[in-house]
Amino acid sequence: MKISCALLDDDLLVLDLLQAYAAMTDVLDVKAVFNDPVEAHTYLLNHEVQVLFSDVTMPHLSGLDLVRSLQQPPLVVLMTAFPQYAMEAFNLDVIDFLLKPITLDRFLRAVNKVAGLLRATAPGLDTPERQAAESGSFFIRTDAQFVRLHYRDVLYIEALKDFTKLHTSDGRTHLTLVNLKNLEEQLPAGLFVRTHRSYLVNAALIDSVSNLEVRVGSHSLPLGHTYRERVTERIVHRSLIRRQH
Repeated sequence: MKISCALLDDDLLVLDLLQAYAAMTDVLDVKAVFNDPVEAHTYLLNHEVQVLFSDVTMPHLSGLDLVRSLQQPPLVVLMTAFPQYAMEAFNLDVIDFLLKPITLDRFLRAVNKVAGLLRATAPGLDTPERQAAESGSFFIRTDAQFVRLHYRDVLYIEALKDFTKLHTSDGRTHLTLVNLKNLEEQLPAGLFVRTHRSYLVNAALIDSVSNLEVRVGSHSLPLGHTYRERVTERIVHRSLIRRQH
């Protein structure tokens, strides 16, 4: 699958590097290259590409402002030498945030992420298996009985040493003698996302994400640094699905 893209950076050496990296992937189809963000904006208003690789700090129009100015922006990968822009970037639903100098392996990881999201949001995403998982249920053993829980009703799951506590939308909790890692492996892939070493959250029920926490309804849960990128990617994935319907 070829992925159409545009490259934007006011540094010509960076543009040369990006074009070389893109050629190595054999996946990216570079449709346009710009060192002027205003020219890139005009192009994007009149042409469709699947992903834009854009610098953040540029004269006249920053990469962040460029994304905000487009009603229907493509997938966006932002690039900068300044990490303080990361949270603002992810609040714009960018797919990835690359710190300069950009290495080939980090660039390839961003391309893989884009390709994965495009595959996930392609026609045929809502397979019967996926629908069954989201509307299905599972059993846990608690005390001396087995309890059926529906996936859609589980807000989050909390680790308590060798136990896990499942918090449900009706305000109840269920304690079971299974550790979080083993329980996560038994749940359908993609329905729950790890936000912290002690928390597993229903991705469909996340209301907001900040730098340090995730909110699910009235619950505020910690967001670990090592899980932040994965959580953000999962939220972007779901928002892309919603935009297509």
